[in-house]
Amino acid sequence: MLVNLATIIIVALVLGVDAFSLSLGLGLQGVRRRYEVRFTAVVFLLHIFMPLLGLVLGIVVGNFLGLWAARIGALVLAYIGVIFLYQGYQETKITSYSFKNGQDVLKSNHNLHNDSFKNLFILGISVSVDALTVGFSLGTFHMPILITVIIIGLVAGIMTLLGFIGGRLFSRAVGSYAQMIGGLILIGLALKIIFQGG
Repeated sequence: MLVNLATIIIVALVLGVDAFSLSLGLGLQGVRRRYEVRFTAVVFLLHIFMPLLGLVLGIVVGNFLGLWAARIGALVLAYIGVIFLYQGYQETKITSYSFKNGQDVLKSNHNLHNDSFKNLFILGISVSVDALTVGFSLGTFHMPILITVIIIGLVAGIMTLLGFIGGRLFSRAVGSYAQMIGGLILIGLALKIIFQGG
């Protein structure tokens, strides 16, 4: 049980990195408190719903595939870890813009600050999709559903708030490096599962 809980917390922290990175960027640009609260609430709810859906699917698949389910779940974790590494690396590279491109980037950044439900939901989904796939992986390992989704939701919400606070203190690169570390952790968990035979 303690091993399961530790795994859930580690995965929750890794899943929260995307939300942390995005809110860090938004915090650097400066957003209103109302925006921070509403976006955090959306991330919290989506990080409960998405892994819940994934967990249920994973449990169903796990019942069909038996021992192979855990190995498939581990491969999915490793795949997401590689994506995290790649995206984090891409974001650490210095980007230069022409004047025209710079104007477009500024306009798109301005649109991020729109706190309409549609905009918040789209941004929330963009940092919560991984929770669906990871939820599927955890489901194949037969993790407890309720405690898993509550922990993932709470951790994502807390990390989103920390991102907004950190945006006033740190640079955007922090989120990118955190994403790469998260990717390595997921790959490590996947390898541990595979070599321990599920």
